[in-house]
Amino acid sequence: MNEKHYSIDYKKKKYIFVIWLNIFVSVAEIVAGVISNSVSLISDGLHNFEDSFSLAISYIAWKFSFKKPDFNKTYGYKRVEIIAAFLNSIFLFGVCLFIFFESIFKFLNPSSINSKVMFSVGLITFFVNIFSAFLLHKDSSENINWKSSYLHLLGDSFFSIAIVIGAYFIEKFGVLFIDPLLSVLMSIYIAYQSYEVIKKTFNILMQASPDIDYIQIKKDIESLENVKNVHHIHCWMGDEKNLYFEAHVEVGDCLISSTCDLKKQIEKILSEKYLINHSTIQFEVDVCRIKEVIYEHKESF
Repeated sequence: MNEKHYSIDYKKKKYIFVIWLNIFVSVAEIVAGVISNSVSLISDGLHNFEDSFSLAISYIAWKFSFKKPDFNKTYGYKRVEIIAAFLNSIFLFGVCLFIFFESIFKFLNPSSINSKVMFSVGLITFFVNIFSAFLLHKDSSENINWKSSYLHLLGDSFFSIAIVIGAYFIEKFGVLFIDPLLSVLMSIYIAYQSYEVIKKTFNILMQASPDIDYIQIKKDIESLENVKNVHHIHCWMGDEKNLYFEAHVEVGDCLISSTCDLKKQIEKILSEKYLINHSTIQFEVDVCRIKEVIYEHKESF
């Protein structure tokens, strides 16, 4: 087995191990939360359970991303990961709303809490989450799914520590309001993180443009020899790593073979200066009547 296949196989096993480990911890936290009457422990258990579900969906999406382009999906299956991250984040946002309102109810109607169970389970959960995050740390820079999973687990670790600290104060000083307060803070933080992922993945799915200066791109390309005008520019994100670009480039009348070198120069500018790795250039000689940078095609009714 070569190094690449070994690496992929190792990642699969590692990911599956983290999923099952987090499912076990999630169930343990929910059960312990019910026994100890701790809403923060139940909240963290639900969050961990959702993270386990997210990890499973991300794993399936990651496997799909290895499928090669075909006649049905000419761009390939990379966006499966983006769709998975989008749906996971929406679901997580919904969980946050549930946790928030449940915490408010608990805050207004406090009840006794078994802080010893809360402390013990919170501490165990912390070590499990830290260990899981450590396993995914190296691969977290590869794509948005791995990064999202890593950040979730890292965030869970801090929540677990917060639960441990909260349990200590409940045991020591009897301040029951700390339990729902922790849940409220958790839900706000998780909701914010979810919103950021929702916004990013939604923009990718909507083929939104990356943060690029189109006027400067136009100037850079028009500075090349024999280029008269650049117009009808389109740029979009295929996923978090792949940027696509297309444009009409007006040139002086010349042989088609001479545009091949020009195309290489344009691709070099796009790649080195703007990190665009997929480009389609349409060369033409005074064809388009409207030569706007961004062209809106208007249907006639």
